[in-house]
Amino acid sequence: MNAKIIKDPVHGYIEMEDYALRLLDSPVLQRLRYVRQLGFSFLVYPGANHTRFEHSLGSMFLANVACRRFQLPEDEHRLVVSAALLHDIGHGPYSHASEPLMEQYLHRTHDEIRPVIDATTTSVLA
Repeated sequence: MNAKIIKDPVHGYIEMEDYALRLLDSPVLQRLRYVRQLGFSFLVYPGANHTRFEHSLGSMFLANVACRRFQLPEDEHRLVVSAALLHDIGHGPYSHASEPLMEQYLHRTHDEIRPVIDATTTSVLA
């Protein structure tokens, strides 16, 4: 196993296996570095700065803990960890705060844009 260690302010040291690193390095996941987790909350609460990327790393860490606790088989463990890491790749800028703007200007709901999101997800997993 080749692993990389990432220092997280909430969860401490997070160990990333090769398959998770390949996902982490994908453009759709790297894009989450610039998507705010809490929309426009940072305008009122200056400390509310964390991103969907940081949240995805934390989700992956907790999924890993749960998989180990429940002793999932390796293939299921990888699926759960990958799903946790990728679960937010469909979010737009400023997260849910941008959804009304998509409807107003693109005349499309989040569900109508879902096929594009699904196609993007498929390309990452291929």
